[in-house]
Amino acid sequence: MTKHRRRTYLIKTGLQLRYMGIIISTMLMVAFGVGWITYDTSWSQIANTPDLTLDKLSVIFDSVNNLLLRWIGIFVLVIAALSILVSHKIAGPVYRLEETTKLIASGDLTHRIHLRQGDELRDLQDAFNKMSESLSAMINKDREIIERLVKTSNEIKIKIEGKSLTPDSAAQITEELNSIVEELRTITCTFKTEETESEFEKETEDSASLA
Repeated sequence: MTKHRRRTYLIKTGLQLRYMGIIISTMLMVAFGVGWITYDTSWSQIANTPDLTLDKLSVIFDSVNNLLLRWIGIFVLVIAALSILVSHKIAGPVYRLEETTKLIASGDLTHRIHLRQGDELRDLQDAFNKMSESLSAMINKDREIIERLVKTSNEIKIKIEGKSLTPDSAAQITEELNSIVEELRTITCTFKTEETESEFEKETEDSASLA
């Protein structure tokens, strides 16, 4: 089994660049904050202390370390809150997609995804809803074909019971059945499954010969 190596890294350029900008901006803000605190609490004090000794330098470094620890805790809380708010724009749509997928997998094709204003993955929402609508249309078409098949089967039964199955009516019924088979084949031929193409063609030929 060969591993697929991704060569295009900017797949959703707008989305990826937007979140890259958020990450880089956050890193720059943290770096600027730590640098400003370090300068304001250490280097400015060192520069303004004329008789600087090791004891005074140790006191300055201790105060700087304590202040940095407090500010780092504040930065962590702020970044965590921002991360939750930003990631919610993706996590929310993904959650809705998972829940709607479960409903559709259970057989309910009436559900659609409706994202909120500002959520990401709106293109995925549109593609998923189009897929659901396409499946619903195919199911409705299958039901119409089943109704035609049941109707044709009842006609055959009535003609056989009434012994009125003439060659012309038999040919007409056969033509109707072939039409139904062709419609079913048109609907299902667009799907790809694990079944090989040659096996599908063989089954199609067998069904045609039997008809």
